[in-house]
Amino acid sequence: MTHSLASRLAAAALVFGLAVPAFAEDYTADHMAAAKAAIAASHVSDGLDDILIGIAQQTKALLVRTNPAQSDAIDKLVNAAALELASKRPELDKQIQEVWAARFTKEELQKIAEFYNSPVGQKLSKETAGMVQMSGIAAQVWQHKIGGEMLAKVREAAKAKGIAL
Repeated sequence: MTHSLASRLAAAALVFGLAVPAFAEDYTADHMAAAKAAIAASHVSDGLDDILIGIAQQTKALLVRTNPAQSDAIDKLVNAAALELASKRPELDKQIQEVWAARFTKEELQKIAEFYNSPVGQKLSKETAGMVQMSGIAAQVWQHKIGGEMLAKVREAAKAKGIAL
């Protein structure tokens, strides 16, 4: 779950970050290093290695549907392509670092890394996925409850006005 959450958060950060017209040359090496340290300490990018694995699985499934008799060859070809494409992973890391650098000063990034390297920061990082999941469940339960109450109130008000709902 943590990897999935980290992937989604990083993907959202990347999408919003690309809307900023700043590029790496706008940041000092120290600023980018601070971004890298903050990202590593917060574990936001921990699940990003799973992206290539998912792409490989999707590619295999697509190609096997096209030619099931070649599933062994497809498996080998996709695995070879995935290994070759793994070298492109630093491109994603750089983009994410740019996203963070665009939003935080070097000093802020250093403080973020410092926080996430502290015991409470490590606990937050560890607990975030579960808290987000439980918060989502709580929101769904609340939504269902309020939806039922709203429907009952509207039906009651409609009945008082002689409207059958």
